[in-house]
Amino acid sequence: MEEKYYVSSDGKKTLMKDMEYTHLSNSLAKKYREIFESTDEEDFNKRLNDINDIKEEIYKRINKFHEESYKKGE
Repeated sequence: MEEKYYVSSDGKKTLMKDMEYTHLSNSLAKKYREIFESTDEEDFNKRLNDINDIKEEIYKRINKFHEESYKKGE
């Protein structure tokens, strides 16, 4: 599976899997706000892909928590 990176406003790249949840959720809120600053369709699509990447990482963590906390059959 492809590793996803978050690129901060200062250009620093961080693996999303290494980010704390609070940083991910704050980054998602920021990306949602910034999508309305899109200048063209290509920019809009890039921003939307960034949003989807962050959401994917958050959902992975939620699913992992669920699987580990509430194992089926026990």
